[in-house]
Amino acid sequence: MLADLVEVTTPEGIPLAGAYFAPTNASQSYTVDAILFFHGDGGHFYSSLYLNLGQRMAEHGIAFLTANRRGHDHVASGIRGGPLAGYAFESVDDSRADFGAWLDLLRERGHRRIAIGGHSGGAVRATYAQASESFDNVVALISVSPGEYDHQGIIALHGEDFLNPFRNSELNVAEGNPDVLLRPGVPWGSVWSARAYVDCFNPDNRYSVTRHAADTGCPTLFIFGSEECAVGGPQELPVCGAARRSLEAAGYSHVRICEIDGANHGYAGREGALFETMLSWISAL
Repeated sequence: MLADLVEVTTPEGIPLAGAYFAPTNASQSYTVDAILFFHGDGGHFYSSLYLNLGQRMAEHGIAFLTANRRGHDHVASGIRGGPLAGYAFESVDDSRADFGAWLDLLRERGHRRIAIGGHSGGAVRATYAQASESFDNVVALISVSPGEYDHQGIIALHGEDFLNPFRNSELNVAEGNPDVLLRPGVPWGSVWSARAYVDCFNPDNRYSVTRHAADTGCPTLFIFGSEECAVGGPQELPVCGAARRSLEAAGYSHVRICEIDGANHGYAGREGALFETMLSWISAL
């Protein structure tokens, strides 16, 4: 597996690392010449799933950059000498600057037909950032297993298990303690600061995937695993099933929705099917 370890710095001064896979097959040409891909919440660029995708895409003539967002790992260093960063303190809105920094690197390497995307929380951020910024040279969006960040929908799914920590987080923010950490277990198992929890699942639905999917301005692919969307199933992730149902109901003409049979949220054992689904869609653009 050959990849260049690369680094960029956000406008705020946060260093981000990634791995760039240069295309190794020049005989094939696609509408997309590079993919910029963000990891899931609390994750990092060097997950085996993303490295596997990078190698496969490069072998088929498409550059692939698996990149950290500032919300990598649950807690991480941020600006030197500044406050802690990592997923626990990240806002989805920060993704606009993170994508922008990495897109500059890809443009410097000569790429002009770029797809941005991500997995899980990275997929939410790709959808939000593209809808908000309409990045230059971005011609496609690939969103793998996003959750639907809909406040009332999460209440319907999780009830008081969500409402109690959300109200406590609002109280901590109001009392001047925004960095208090919590691990409520819903909508999924993670660590949040009070401020990040309130921001992420705000009643104004500021990061709703379905809402922002309407405004991506480019061909957009949403991929889900059948197991994460199976209501009542042992590997169900309810917010992902909610995202799929909501996107299907919206029926946007520029959006395609695919489901990979037998895939859970992490695509364990179905990595090849995820790659094939992505490449097939890119090939048809």
